[in-house]
Amino acid sequence: MLTGALLAGHASVSAQTWPQAAPQGVDWQLSYGKSNKADVKKVGVIAGWHHGTPLWQGDQWRLALRHELELAYWRVPQAQDIVEAGYSPFLRLERPVGGSGLVFAEASIGVRLLSHVRIADDHTLSSAFQFSDQLGLGYQWGAEGRNTLGVRFQHISNAGIKKPNPGINFTQVYYRYRF
Repeated sequence: MLTGALLAGHASVSAQTWPQAAPQGVDWQLSYGKSNKADVKKVGVIAGWHHGTPLWQGDQWRLALRHELELAYWRVPQAQDIVEAGYSPFLRLERPVGGSGLVFAEASIGVRLLSHVRIADDHTLSSAFQFSDQLGLGYQWGAEGRNTLGVRFQHISNAGIKKPNPGINFTQVYYRYRF
C-alpha cells in the first residue's frame, strides 16, 4: 500500500512537469538559411505534424516523432534558382522548462527533389534526388506550445548514388506556429 501511494505521488509530480499537450493538427513553419557554397540562400515553408503520443517518456525527457513536408526556394547567384520539395521525419528529444515551455534537440534523415542541380560552374549536385540530414535545437512556448523558434544545420547530398557528390550545407533559423 505504501509503495502504491509513493508511485501515485511520483506519477502526479512527473505529470505536472510537462506542459499541456498541443492539439493535433498541422502547423506551419517559415525557415531561412544560408549555404556554405556559392552564396546560396534558401527560404522554405513547412507543413508539419506530431505523432499522437511520445515514442518514450520519462520524468524529465521524452522522445517524440514529428513529420515535415517542405517546399523551398533557393536563390542561386551563379546559376538558375532551385525549387526544393521534400519530406523529413524528425526524432525530437524534449525537456520541459518553466510552466509552458520545452527545449529540444532534433535529428532527421529525409529525402529531397530538386528542380535543378547546378549551383555554380564548379559545383553540381549531380542528381535531382537528394537526401537531407538535419540536426537542430529549439524552444517551444506559449498556450498549448503553439510557438517554436529553432536553428538547424542541414546537409543535402545524394549519398554517392551519382558522382560527383559534393553536397551542400545550410545553416537555418525557423519559426513555427500551430493555429
